[in-house]
Amino acid sequence: MITAATSNEHSALPRRALALIVALLGMAVLVWPAAASAAGQPLRPEPGPLSQAFVEALHDPLAGALGKLPNPVDVHLGAVAEARAARLSLPPVYDLRAENRLTAVRNQGAYGTCWAFANLAALESRLLPGERRDFSEDNLVSRSRYGPFPDGPYDSGGWDFMAVAYLTRWAGPVYERDDRYHTPTPPKTNTAREHVQGVTMLPGRSGVLDNDLLKQMVVQNGALSVGMFWDPGFYSFDPDAPDPTATATYYCDLAAGEEQAYENHGVCIVGWDDAFPSDRFAASVAGAPPGDGAFLVRNSWGARWGDHGYFWVSYFDRSFAFGDCTSYARVESTSNYSRNYQYDTLGWTTSWGYPQAADPSVAWAANRFTAKASERIVAAGFYAPVGGTSYEVWAGPTLRSLTRRGSGTIDLPGFATADLSTSLAVRARGRFVIAVRIVAPGETHPIAVERPRRKWESRAVAAAGQSYMRSGDRDPWFDLTKRVEYRDANVCLKAYAHK
Repeated sequence: MITAATSNEHSALPRRALALIVALLGMAVLVWPAAASAAGQPLRPEPGPLSQAFVEALHDPLAGALGKLPNPVDVHLGAVAEARAARLSLPPVYDLRAENRLTAVRNQGAYGTCWAFANLAALESRLLPGERRDFSEDNLVSRSRYGPFPDGPYDSGGWDFMAVAYLTRWAGPVYERDDRYHTPTPPKTNTAREHVQGVTMLPGRSGVLDNDLLKQMVVQNGALSVGMFWDPGFYSFDPDAPDPTATATYYCDLAAGEEQAYENHGVCIVGWDDAFPSDRFAASVAGAPPGDGAFLVRNSWGARWGDHGYFWVSYFDRSFAFGDCTSYARVESTSNYSRNYQYDTLGWTTSWGYPQAADPSVAWAANRFTAKASERIVAAGFYAPVGGTSYEVWAGPTLRSLTRRGSGTIDLPGFATADLSTSLAVRARGRFVIAVRIVAPGETHPIAVERPRRKWESRAVAAAGQSYMRSGDRDPWFDLTKRVEYRDANVCLKAYAHK
């Protein structure tokens, strides 16, 4: 079922008809053949593997008890992003608090909602110092559209991709005053107060000193949502010390997966100190780490916990920020676009591609929509699975007649919005197509797809004639619903309109 989001998720939509598609001189026009490719029967798209950490969480009855779960799909930096990170020049000490780029510390209470608090803290930080906002974690939790949950939405946990899906479909964010925390019945209508158009989604650290790219995200976009393994034995705090602010520390010497040390808590990196003394972690059951340096971390257990809600985590912690890290890169006024055409309510839950193709890093995706009003399609939104992903955006009235309307490269993995160089005029109740050609270096399943999965992902639905994929540039399009076992799959590809 199509979702056409506006700034008010449930507002009435205009129905006027207007405008024809304009063919501009110099624009490339591609006519798609109906027959199979000359090389023989075209390949059919196949789903890729889920994140191993996510698979383990699906089978762990305690997963989500503390709030944080791993994302279902792995992303990758790629050689270009890794080389750029190696060239970064960063200050030895940094603190977002000193720049007035953090809102007040929140309190999640006794619920498994840290993932929501970490992501909205990151979003609020992205808007500072210019805009100070208090967004509703309750709205994110109750309107994630995931479920039914085994223990209810407040105690089953969540992952960062859930927050990204909620925000990029414009279900939110909404203000805290409009949906107070732990009010199980959400308001009848939602009014998104910002439009999230770009999210950097990093795979985490590759080693204890692989910190520069994370630091850059903090400087550039504000608080960075990350995961960690929380066990009180690795935490220490001395309120009677001469300088208690430096005694709220955490150091875990277990790597992810060792002795059940799985990522289970969501927090935010908000600064660092490269010279933070290692002996300040000595009270941890792990003892002192082998070197100096620590991240300044914001928690969501209230301002009376730790150092007014903050604590220090050693760079040498082997469970901290080794999984999903989420940074909100492009957040705009709700006046930027008037409508968001989309099918992927739950966002990126799996990846599809053509692993048997001559070049599996290349794949096409397309969505066919019915216009809700006479307007102009001016941008497309989609996911890049790896840094250095290049793309071309195409649009037109049908799959057989599309024109190229944009291209570029996405430096870091995540969700991106690509503005069209030439808009597409559509008429009310008329059909149109948005398509993207993705080249994701090193990936065999480059297309982000939403499809239902047991336990948390039961609400994804699709219909014939909505989402398509293709491998080669001249292969016929394949309707995803033709794979009976994946009949509820849709590609994660949005089209943005102006009136």
